[in-house]
Amino acid sequence: MIFLVALLILGTVFLIHILTAKYGFRNVSYSLRFSADEAVEGDTVTLTETICNRKLLPLPWVKAELTTDASLVFASEQSSVAEETRFVFSCFCLFPYRQIERSWRVKCTKRGIFTVSHAVLVISDLFSTFEHSRPFPDSETAITVLPSAERSQTLSANLHRLTGDHILPRTLMPDRFAVCGIRSYTEGDPVRDLALSATVRFGNPMVWQYYETAENCSTILLNLETRETDRDTVSDKACYENCIRLCAALFTEASSGNLPVRFCANTNIGETPVDSGIQNSKAELHSLLQILAALTYDISCRFSVLLKQLASDQPVIIVTPFLSQDVRKYAYENPQSFIFTLKPPRQNDMLDNIRFIPAEAFLTERSSPS
Repeated sequence: MIFLVALLILGTVFLIHILTAKYGFRNVSYSLRFSADEAVEGDTVTLTETICNRKLLPLPWVKAELTTDASLVFASEQSSVAEETRFVFSCFCLFPYRQIERSWRVKCTKRGIFTVSHAVLVISDLFSTFEHSRPFPDSETAITVLPSAERSQTLSANLHRLTGDHILPRTLMPDRFAVCGIRSYTEGDPVRDLALSATVRFGNPMVWQYYETAENCSTILLNLETRETDRDTVSDKACYENCIRLCAALFTEASSGNLPVRFCANTNIGETPVDSGIQNSKAELHSLLQILAALTYDISCRFSVLLKQLASDQPVIIVTPFLSQDVRKYAYENPQSFIFTLKPPRQNDMLDNIRFIPAEAFLTERSSPS
C-alpha cells in the first residue's frame, strides 16, 4: 500500500513536470507599465506588473526578473544593484485562468530616460524539480525623468542676470525707452520725437535719439568637460548632473520672466548636436527640460570649439564644471557674458561676471522608498 502511494505521488510529480515543461508558458502574458510617462527628479511613481495565466494548468511557482537603471530605487529587499544596473525580482503563484497585478513604488533619483526591460519569467513545478525560463522582450516600459528645477537661496541670489534689455548694433525699430542723446531734426522724423527744451536752447528743431535695443535672448551653454583631461566622456558625473540641475533652474528663471533662451551643449542627442534654437521659455520650458533629460555623458567636441561657433551679439551664460583657461579668457573678453562654475576657481581667476556655485546648493533628499 505504501509502495502504491509513493508510486502515485511520483507519477503525479512526473506528470506535472512534463505538463509544466511543455505547456507552462502557453497562454501566459506579462506586461509592465508606469503610472506616468514623465516624472521629476525626486518623485515617486508606481510600476505595475501584470501576469495572466489563461489555461487550465496551474503554475505554482513563477519568478519574474527585471533589469533597469540603478537610479530607479525599488524596495531594497527585493532588488540588487551591480554597478549602474538594478535587478528586480518578484514571485507569483498562478492558478488557472487567473490574473495578478503587483505594484512597486519607485523613486526617481536622477534625471534621464529609463527603461524597465529584459523581463525573464522562470517557472517551476510545486517541488522545484526543474526550472524553465523565457524572455518577454515586448514587456518593456519607459519613463522620462526631468531634472529638478528647485533652487536654493544660493542659486536664487545668482540667477537675476537673465533679466533686462541689452544694446544691439542695429535693428529695424528703435526703443523709445532707451534715450542716448539728441540730434538735428530731419525730414520724416515724427513730431512726437521733438525735444522741446533742446529746440529752444539751440534755436533749431532737435529730436531725441534712441538706442536700438531688443528683448534679452540669452544663450545658455553647457560644458560637459568636468576636467582638463575629459575628451570623449564625462569623468565627474555628479558634478555634471549638478550642472544640468543649474541649467534647469536657469530655464525656470527665464520662464518666470517670459524671456526667450537658446540652449546648446558640446554633446549630441542621437546624431544631432544639442541646440534648442531660440525658445520662448515660458511656452517651451517643458521641451527644454526634456532636452536636459535626454543628455548623455558623451562629449562631441571641445567646449572651446563650441564657444567660437556661437559667438554673437546675444549675451551668453556659461554653465561649466570648472573654470578652464578658454572660459576665463572668454569671460574677460566678453564682460556682458556670465559664467557659473561648480568647482572653486583660483582666486586670481575670479572676475565680476564669474560666480562659483557650491555643491551644497543642489542637495536634495534621496532616500529609498519604503
